[in-house]
Formats: sequence, C-alpha cells, structure tokens
Amino acid sequence: MLRPKYLLAMDSPLSPSTLEKLRQRSWGIKVGVPLLLRLGVQQVKGLVRDWERVVCDMKLADIDSTMVNTVDALDGLCSALIAHALVGKRGALDALRDVTRNLNISLYLLVSMSHPGWDDSLLGRGLLVAKEVDPEGLVGPATRPLIITRIRETFPSKLILAPGVGAQGASPGQAMCFGADVEIVGRKVYSSPDPVKTMEEVIDEAERKLMECEGATARRDRAE
Repeated sequence: MLRPKYLLAMDSPLSPSTLEKLRQRSWGIKVGVPLLLRLGVQQVKGLVRDWERVVCDMKLADIDSTMVNTVDALDGLCSALIAHALVGKRGALDALRDVTRNLNISLYLLVSMSHPGWDDSLLGRGLLVAKEVDPEGLVGPATRPLIITRIRETFPSKLILAPGVGAQGASPGQAMCFGADVEIVGRKVYSSPDPVKTMEEVIDEAERKLMECEGATARRDRAE
C-alpha cells in the first residue's frame, strides 16, 4: 500500500517541541509569507533547521529580477520553492529556473489552486508553461481531484503536491488516490489544540482512504 505523505503548512508559529514531534510524522514543512512576515527569515530558519525538506511557498509571480531577489533574500532557507506557472517563462520563470538549479533548490510550479474562486480554464496555460520550464514538481488542488488526475496524465513522473486538505474541505487521502504524491495540510493541524494528535488522525484517515481506493483499482483491473 502507498504510504501517505504530508507536507505541514505552518502559517502560524508552533513550539519547538511540537514541531519536532510533527517533523517525525511529516514529509516536510511549508513556510510562506505570513510566517516570514511575523518572525523574519532568520527566526524561521532556526525553527525549521532540523527539517530535511523546507518548502518556501512564496507564490512567486513577478518579473525575473524580483523573483531572483526574493530567493536571495530567503538566505538559504528553502530546499524547494513554489511559484505561479501563469507568469510564463520568458523574462520570469526562465531566470528563476536557472537560479534554483544553481542553488540546488527544487522548483514547484503552481498550475491550479484550491479555493472556490479559481478559474479552472487557466489550467491548460499553466501546464504548457510547466512543460517549457521543466520544474521538479507541480502543485494542484486536493479539492479538485480530477484536476490532479489531469496533472498526473500530463506529467507521469513529476512530484505532485496537493493543498486544501482539512480547512478547505478535501478529505485526507483523496488527492493521493487521484495521483498526487504529497498532500498539504495546515490550518487543521496548526490551529488544533493538539496538533500532533490531529496530524496522526489525518494520516490514519489517509491510510484508510488509500486502502479503499487501491482495493477499488484492484477490483476494476480484475474485471477488465
């Protein structure tokens, strides 16, 4: 059975002891603008220093020089970085792609978002740009599993991250059943009175879902 992998989104600080327990249960940690503005880059670096994977979710969507300067200002915090695919390659993602490769930072391109107002007609453009840029991974919505399937069909071997589990309504394990490699959970965990217990519950629910969907796939394959 596939093992569920979770990227913990931390938009609000947690205690070092809680973070350590969550680190043992997580694939990695995602930090973004809210946390960086609250604490500053250096303090965030101290909080996540023991994590193997630190994904900087800056949602970069600007011209090349601005995005490159942002990476420089992050001062080695990130092992991976999220940018919007829709800004295009020339004069934007081409330079960011070069910088991330030089610094050994994985680039994940956001091709579809998880909130209700997102326009799914933009997906095609995002996928075309992603083919041109050749990132290490793609980001798509756990709240729209059929979009995850389309991303997987377009990029059979790329890492797919899926935000939207918990507070935005996606059930644990659902996106992985449709082709995602890693689901992202944030508010459900860091806003909980007991974040570690909540993370364990999310993982347990995802395991049950994966068993269910793998069983359905096996039955379908036998029928065919």
